[in-house]
Amino acid sequence: MAFDPTLPFVLLDDARAGRATLFHGLAATVRADALAEVVPALSALRALGGDRAGYLAYEAGYALDASLPAPRGVPSPLLWFGQFERVETLGAAQIDALLDVGPAHVGPVAPAIDRAAYDAMLTRIADYIAAGDIYQANATFAAHVATRGHPLALFRRLRAAQQAPYGALVHTGSAWLVSLSPELFFDLSDRTLTTRPMKGTAPRGPTAELDEAGAAALAADPKNRAENLMIVDLLRNDLSRVAEPGSVRVPALFEVERYPTVLQMTSTVTATARGDVDAVDVLTALFPCGSITGAPKLRAMAIIAEVEAEAREAYTGSIGALRADGDAHFNVAIRTLTMQADGARLGLGGGIVADSRADAEWAEALAKAAFLSRTPRAVDLIETMRCEGGVIARRELHLARLATSAAFLEVRYDTAAVETALEAALYRHPGVSRDPSLDLQEMSPRFRRDDDVRVRLLVSTTGAVAVQISPLPPPPTEPVRVVLTPLPVPADDWRLRHKTGDRDFYDAARRASGAFEVLFVRPDGYLTEGSFTSLFVRRDGVMLTPPLTDGLLPGIMRAELIASGEAVEARLTPADLANGFQIGNSLRGLMAARLD
Repeated sequence: MAFDPTLPFVLLDDARAGRATLFHGLAATVRADALAEVVPALSALRALGGDRAGYLAYEAGYALDASLPAPRGVPSPLLWFGQFERVETLGAAQIDALLDVGPAHVGPVAPAIDRAAYDAMLTRIADYIAAGDIYQANATFAAHVATRGHPLALFRRLRAAQQAPYGALVHTGSAWLVSLSPELFFDLSDRTLTTRPMKGTAPRGPTAELDEAGAAALAADPKNRAENLMIVDLLRNDLSRVAEPGSVRVPALFEVERYPTVLQMTSTVTATARGDVDAVDVLTALFPCGSITGAPKLRAMAIIAEVEAEAREAYTGSIGALRADGDAHFNVAIRTLTMQADGARLGLGGGIVADSRADAEWAEALAKAAFLSRTPRAVDLIETMRCEGGVIARRELHLARLATSAAFLEVRYDTAAVETALEAALYRHPGVSRDPSLDLQEMSPRFRRDDDVRVRLLVSTTGAVAVQISPLPPPPTEPVRVVLTPLPVPADDWRLRHKTGDRDFYDAARRASGAFEVLFVRPDGYLTEGSFTSLFVRRDGVMLTPPLTDGLLPGIMRAELIASGEAVEARLTPADLANGFQIGNSLRGLMAARLD
């Protein structure tokens, strides 16, 4: 049975591992459109058996406990599952082929409430916390996202940027869900239950050093640890309802995971399911996940129903599958879009505790939409090196920078493969004759050669290595012409700190100027660098170069000059160029420049 995307299907995707499970060939459907239909629908889901996949909207949880009030709104459906005849495990190439249906575009995110309404919601939650009703509540709101393109194409674009381990794409036949979730709700595998609550968020740092500092700060932050621990305790309690007595464990607490746009704090809770419970029992006992409600869970859900402006719908619900062998796997449906005729609906939010500040919580909630707009980090890494007499200048510095960027961007990097590719390329180059005394296994940069060359090394996200060799550019015979231009991206954009194939935002500025090079100026007036060179100004006998913290590439020659003491970091403005300056890089060396 060939896959037909116009018919209902469910794709459960682990983009980090490069694999997915596709459920298609719909045989039967179970759905609930009213609260009173949810429990009977779950019973029908159990009776149906086989391989079933679908989702529950958050509001379905209000049907699972009689003490809960009715939610603010009831979306339709509250629950949708299909029983599928075909279940296929897909590899990376198959996933890409399935999703390759054309381009997709994501536009601005427009919150459905204003800041005043958000602050009022947090004030009401804070009052309940102060009164002792709850310790924490998750406050959310909807946003509209302008999108263009088929949902398959949109999912392809976003999964490249987000690299979510619990992503999902659902087509019910009339509706589409696009989920890039980083959070596991629960996994039931051979009677072992695993949950991984996620609570605590911080933005990624633009450099490896700042990223490590941010991760350490998040891991040690008392507020985030307290929030995370509350949810761990809540899930331990929920799991105990379906677990063998004494089997609930917390093997990992306060771990920080890296995603392309954010750092997330997670913990892991495990248990052994009792012999008399099945996957539907587990789903009923745990849903909705405590990480998106608050604690105590039922009281937090009642307050959410009172203070939130509208129904959450699929957002903070769960997407997953119940397998014919009794196993099950569900995500927490965050970073999830419900496709609409004029774009998509996105939910945003976060946990509120006693010391939460509205401005910080608002900023954190909006930051969670960054996965929609950030450039995918699935880009080639590049090093451009000078080879003289068979020796690559500053070789170790270039390869160290490459390895650092690969680790930060989660690019597969094999040192031996890189060395082998360099050796093979230089050996093949007609301007290089390999020293026959060298063993073929020896990765030596020593060659006899006629001409010096430019060596361009590329490493793709998959780890594939390519080497291009070309003549060196001729050295300039007079000071090169340079034009000032505004920095085209924020100074904390990760692309500024890593040499990748995604640098057209720099190259376009140089092409438009008509000059040899441009120098970028931040909004606050400070200079950063050129499109392919570092900046140096000599003042009182000392060579000055802008600091990395102003938003620039850690240039190789720049690093060498700083390490030797020949250059020091200092903030520079256009006025500092009045008495002359130089630009340069590892390939071309230092060049005198003049401002046009």
